[in-house]
Order: sequence, then C-alpha cells, then structure tokens
Amino acid sequence: MESFSLVGQDITEFTDPPANASKFHHLDLSYNLLEKADGIKRFVGLRELILDNNNLSCLNLPLLPFLRTLSLNKNRIYDLSSLLEELSQHTPHLQYLSLLGNQACPNELVSGDEEDYQRYRFAVIRALPELRFLDSRPVLPEERAHALKHHSPFVASLQKEVITADSPPDYATPLRGDHPELGPRNAGIFKRRHTYSGRNSQGNKFIGDGDL
Repeated sequence: MESFSLVGQDITEFTDPPANASKFHHLDLSYNLLEKADGIKRFVGLRELILDNNNLSCLNLPLLPFLRTLSLNKNRIYDLSSLLEELSQHTPHLQYLSLLGNQACPNELVSGDEEDYQRYRFAVIRALPELRFLDSRPVLPEERAHALKHHSPFVASLQKEVITADSPPDYATPLRGDHPELGPRNAGIFKRRHTYSGRNSQGNKFIGDGDL
C-alpha cells in the first residue's frame, strides 16, 4: 500500500499535499513543528495517520471513513472533549489511538494516578465504539462494558502539567519496545514493505501479529 512520509523536516505547516493524495493509505508527518495540518484534508483514503512529536492542539480532520490507526503522541492537545467529539464524527471506524505525552492524557507514569487515567480511558472508549487499543493497552471487554453502562463524559478537573517541547517524555511511543534512536531525516513516497526505522514514529507498533 502506498505511503507518504515527511518525517523530521521541521516544517511548521503542511498545506501542499501531492495531487494524488486521495490514493495514499498511510501518512506520516511525525517529528516536525506542525501547529496545523490542513493538507491532511486531501488524504481522504487514509488507513493510518501518524502525527507524533508536533505542536498540534487541534486536528480539523476531514471525514476519514477508512482510518483505523491514529497516533498523536507528544503534541499539545489539552481539550479531550473536543478531540473525542471530532474523532467520533470524522473517524467512525478508528481502532488504534495513542495520545501519550499530551496534556489531555493523564500521566500515570509520573503521577501514579491510575484512577484518573482509567476515567480518561472510559471516556475515550465510550466515544469510540470500535476502538481496540488505546495508548499502551488493549481495550478490555470489561472496560468497554463499564464505559458504556456507567461512565459519563470525561471532564478533566485536575490541573495537569503542561508538557513542552523542551521536556520530551520517555513514554511518547505507544506499545511494545523502546523509542527508536533518531536517525537521518527523511521524506518520500514509497510502497510499504516493512516497519519504519531511523528518525520516525512508531505508529505501526499498534499492529499486532494477529492483525497481519
């Protein structure tokens, strides 16, 4: 499946996508300085979108009916309610989502507040009924049942530490394995045959052996 990758280029905006953007299934814009990414609106056929390590506070996504994987680790997303409303409307079949390193995602690894993090998970699971994996954990059947039956929409009531670009967390990569060492910057269009390497995101780690 054809992929478009523009990784580690320090770009601040993405407004000039390729003319055939609608044909791409995978888009990786990680390790940039994006505050908005209007060009994504042309990629209507996406199945995987990787936006890790940018400065995004909102998305403004088009309808992406085929999107299954969305990785937003280490951005500046603080309004969880608005994000979930957008995702529920524009990514109705989302299965894999990671928000680690955002203010909207409670940092249980630092604060140790498992209860706060679990409330956050219930809110996300409730909003995205097809979700199978959130951050570093699979969505369990009992979590889904509890979220649908008991939990009201999540509203953050605690003051959380704002994560800045100068203090990157060591947990911003979802799922198995450590964060890769940063390699050469790269950009290009290619047929995907294997997982990424070098200075890149780890959105493909959402895919387990049973999904291949």
